[in-house]
Amino acid sequence: MLAKTKKPPLQSRTRKPKTPRKKRSSLFPESQVQKGLLEWLALYNYEVRRRVIKIDNEGCRNNILAVVLGLHPGASDLFIAWPTKLYAGLWLEIKRPNYKVTASGREHYERQCTFIQLMRDSGYWADMGIGIDQCMDIVTKYLNGVPCIYLSLTK
Repeated sequence: MLAKTKKPPLQSRTRKPKTPRKKRSSLFPESQVQKGLLEWLALYNYEVRRRVIKIDNEGCRNNILAVVLGLHPGASDLFIAWPTKLYAGLWLEIKRPNYKVTASGREHYERQCTFIQLMRDSGYWADMGIGIDQCMDIVTKYLNGVPCIYLSLTK
């Protein structure tokens, strides 16, 4: 039987101190914008914040179940049930910063644009905000009673 020999100790290497990793959010970029918008709105006008409804239309099930459950393809992310002199409420579709319409998402984007136009025709302010700054601008103008001048939604 061979005797075990001890290995010489390794030369100690100087290791770089580990840099702390940024904690990744479990939220998608669009959800982060929405969360930030709602936090801002709670500070800006708490009474309005209490009247915000999130439309849980993501992950649409099959078409039959969607109709039965009352889901509406392309419905906006948030509804602010705060009527003004000009509009009955605000429908807001939130997009992540630097949003671009892709070929695979084109159909969904068009459904969202159709829904926004339907709400506009029904007397609501309906718009799409790309990034938190644009979303905050839309909400601020809505609450201040600024008449809306819509830009074309098609890209």
